[in-house]
Amino acid sequence: MNAAAVPDAGLGSRGLTEADIDDIAAGAAVLGCGGGGDPYVGALMTRQSLRGGQPVHVVPPAAVPDDALVIVIAGIGAPPVLIEKIANGSESELALRHLEKHLGRRAEYLMSAEVGGLNSLYPLQVAAKVGLPVVDADGMGRAFPKLEMTSFHIFGIPVTPMALVNERGDLVLMQTTSDFQAEHFVKHLAVAMGGIMSSAGFSLSGADVKRAAVPGTLSICHAIGGALRQARERHADPFAALLAALRATTYYRHAHLIFEGKVSDVQREVTGRWSLGQARIDGPGGRVLKLAIQNEHLVARIDGRTAAIVPDLLAVLDEDSAQAITAEQLRYGQRVRVLAASVPPIMRSEAALKVWGPQAFGIDEPFVPIEQLIAPGG
Repeated sequence: MNAAAVPDAGLGSRGLTEADIDDIAAGAAVLGCGGGGDPYVGALMTRQSLRGGQPVHVVPPAAVPDDALVIVIAGIGAPPVLIEKIANGSESELALRHLEKHLGRRAEYLMSAEVGGLNSLYPLQVAAKVGLPVVDADGMGRAFPKLEMTSFHIFGIPVTPMALVNERGDLVLMQTTSDFQAEHFVKHLAVAMGGIMSSAGFSLSGADVKRAAVPGTLSICHAIGGALRQARERHADPFAALLAALRATTYYRHAHLIFEGKVSDVQREVTGRWSLGQARIDGPGGRVLKLAIQNEHLVARIDGRTAAIVPDLLAVLDEDSAQAITAEQLRYGQRVRVLAASVPPIMRSEAALKVWGPQAFGIDEPFVPIEQLIAPGG
């Protein structure tokens, strides 16, 4: 898999600063498609860990030895719960230690499951506590709501054994026959363990990372967040800066603002470990965009016509700042613009679309790439 062409994010071998964390969080909010957990909460937790912990270094997949052990750190559960019940910061480290004990081996690198939202920051927060480097890669290039919806799964790398820990320190060590079975169990465990859990799983080798991960995504988050910050500091157009940053990458280069208007209705409910819902945005001339949501934004329809659909990116942005608004933060009266963008090629492969294409979410229509949908007659 080819690495993304990204602007120089300045991550390299130097330790991350708190400003870097803020930039990564802002970029991750865009790539999170409304989900992945609140990146503001993740930035607070990570900055706190940096102040009292060790330097955090981000390394490219190519720098990871083939026989190294890489553990994926993530939060699992309904995103709204994390806003009401913020993690204490120790859960992910406990999950890591329990998994290491089960494997009989220490992790040498950490990595994100998804590069969207809070889950982009969990490995960085743990890395500051345990002194491990973080791989500049993830398993989605965005955020998805289910365990099997990763590039690791597509390449046959199982999520289990996996350690799950809640804020009370309760531990579940899971071994299943398939990622689908793991998802089935986790859906019920999330409720029993308080709605949100920290996890350590997907025990990959360095060779696995090179063949199965989506490389360069933390750097892309950093570049996106940096572009937005610099535009605001210069009083320049943040939307132009965001589009330029996305189009400078291989993955997200088909990036377009597809709608603008006012949020006129939001309906949501927390079911199990998912936040399900829909939103309506009223635009100029009586036009209407409707969003379908399952943790993340899945499909946008403008006046009944599909304008963007999963797995392509869909982000709702504040009209003034271009800051991404998570699905649980959508409110009546917000003035917004809606962004759609392409995703890494692996996310559009035939094998991948069987796992996270529209039908996987109960949407009875085919995937059509954003670059075709926005074309004349598309």
